[in-house]
Amino acid sequence: MAKPLKFQIVEEARSLIADKQHWCRGRLAEDARGVSVFPTSASAVKRCGLGAVIAAAYQLARDYDAANELAHNALRPHSGISTLVHVNDERGHAAVLALFDEVIGAA
Repeated sequence: MAKPLKFQIVEEARSLIADKQHWCRGRLAEDARGVSVFPTSASAVKRCGLGAVIAAAYQLARDYDAANELAHNALRPHSGISTLVHVNDERGHAAVLALFDEVIGAA
């Protein structure tokens, strides 16, 4: 049986930032020059946890509005967007991956 969509989104988000070189804090996403870009942009090379969730949702939905809604619901009921942003910006890369792993483990 296939995993629910929200778990697929979190798994893909985790893979997007698994390598710390592809992760950032304080911005949803950055290009190769460190300029802030949309997390769904083809030029994005780094994403924060939330940016990764949005990008992963967009890869599946191919619609910005749907991706935004899917991203905001992907971590529920385990945690919410504000928790993810706090963990990303205050606790760092390893903590974001751990949060994603907890959500994935609940599948």
